[in-house]
Amino acid sequence: MESVVKKEPTKSLKGIKTVSIAFVVLILIAATLFVDQPPRPQPSTAPATQFSAERAMQHLQFIAKESRPSGSERIKQVRDYVVAELTSLGIQPQVQQAEGMTYDNKLLELHNIVGVLKGKNSEGKALALMTHYDSVDLGPGANDAGVSVAALIETVRALTNGEPLRNDIWIVITDGEEEGLLGAKEFWGKAEHREQVGLVANFEARGSKGASIMFQTSEENGALIQHFAEAAPEPVTNSFMGDLYRLLPNDTDLTVTLRAGIPGINFAYLGGWTAYHTPLDNLDNVELSTLQHQGENALAMARQFGDANLENLRSPDQVYFSLFNLFIHYPQSIVTPITILLWFAVVALIVVAYRQQQIRLRGIMISVLAVIGSAILSLGAAYLLNQFISKLWAEKMTLFNGATYDAYLYHISFMLLTLLVQAFLMKKWNDRTNVLEIMLVGMMLFLVLLTVSAIWLPGASYLWMLPLIIHTIVIAFSLFKKDADKVLNGVPAMLITALAPIVLFTTFLHLLFQAMPLSLTLVLTVIFTFVLALLNPVCRLLTSHHRWFVIVLSVCMVGLLAWGWINAVPSEARPMYEHLLHDH
Repeated sequence: MESVVKKEPTKSLKGIKTVSIAFVVLILIAATLFVDQPPRPQPSTAPATQFSAERAMQHLQFIAKESRPSGSERIKQVRDYVVAELTSLGIQPQVQQAEGMTYDNKLLELHNIVGVLKGKNSEGKALALMTHYDSVDLGPGANDAGVSVAALIETVRALTNGEPLRNDIWIVITDGEEEGLLGAKEFWGKAEHREQVGLVANFEARGSKGASIMFQTSEENGALIQHFAEAAPEPVTNSFMGDLYRLLPNDTDLTVTLRAGIPGINFAYLGGWTAYHTPLDNLDNVELSTLQHQGENALAMARQFGDANLENLRSPDQVYFSLFNLFIHYPQSIVTPITILLWFAVVALIVVAYRQQQIRLRGIMISVLAVIGSAILSLGAAYLLNQFISKLWAEKMTLFNGATYDAYLYHISFMLLTLLVQAFLMKKWNDRTNVLEIMLVGMMLFLVLLTVSAIWLPGASYLWMLPLIIHTIVIAFSLFKKDADKVLNGVPAMLITALAPIVLFTTFLHLLFQAMPLSLTLVLTVIFTFVLALLNPVCRLLTSHHRWFVIVLSVCMVGLLAWGWINAVPSEARPMYEHLLHDH
């Protein structure tokens, strides 16, 4: 009887610990996603010097009533409207006419709208706020890029109601972007434009909702990032996306600017990809909060760079990322030295732990096989699941633009499947390895990824570097104790080591889930497996209640897939979808 009485409190305390840790993990994930949401839209009664999404929406209701491809009668009506609105704000815009050759070798007449808000020192370099006002012929282009046109008009209105800025602010609204960046090529092809402008802030959209993300800068971005850190009201950004974007075949008007040798910074929002370049890119699918964020970024950039010296903005690159509305940045030059130091530190930890007999060679070898095997199995399982749902319904709901309806459900399902693979395998390896062995293997894999990043994608280094630094400190502390595993399995160590991986990779995965097709998520399951190795104390605790853990994950995964299947062809989207599929 005594043994039973002693075990019950232990079991009860373990259950409380498990529930508490699971609750904290969920809160961290939810809080990270919540902070990355766009701000509350400001009403039309907001102070005159502030940006108001409701005021900007009044412009958008005219601009995005119907599609406005270059050369159409409708784009002429929108052009006249934009010119009239900017004129009423006192900046006397010009319509610069030119010709350009489209993708299919047709000659197209272009009309760029260019206005200048004069500064106190017009002799210095100007800041250009840029977007495009043409749309594809398939849809009204409310988001791409009607929102940005409306945002720039409202930004000019807010600027004219404030103190004059030092520099001239150019409003450059290009034509022919959808036909091959034609208006931008024509505008930046003129030497006088390149000579007078010191910086370009471009505003785009690849969806219909979500935060306005600063996703690209010109190279040698140190000064730009410093200014951005001072100005951005609610920053959502990271340098990983900037490095990744350079490798992708995508272009915006800023591509032309950068080729012309002018520093630049690029903003866009990515949520609601299925509306992109379709009839669903209409006024009904415009989020006021997204419009607010895009406009606040435009106004913040205008005020910051409108009072800055734009003669020379080039300085050594920085690594940067946003975290809970904070903007963290550091010189890219320190990435390689810190990578080398972390290699020495982690190898030292392994040597010390081995000498203390807190890890075994056999345990490390099993841990390597377990983590790598889990990554391979997760990748294979996710691939098979993707093939399964694609053949049944998801492939039919993937548009010509690469977007899949309800893709977020499937992205999350692949991550849950990776957790299920972990749950089954951990039951096998838990008795053959300890927490320290698995965590050290996870750190070695992160070091490999950090090394690769330092060479080819330094903007991604923060993802691996910050967790490694924290884990190195915590594990070094644990090795001063008699039982490192006991320290690492304690609640304080669990929370400290879990914080950086959970927060950083929640943001990282959230952005990629919005921006990338399902096929990329299959690769992300491998990275997710390595993250789980760093989170081994938490994973062990949760999977110690193996049956409940598997049941909960399975129910969630099946529920998400069932939701996607039930809503496979939304009734309101079916005619549009069938039309697009037939045409493309």
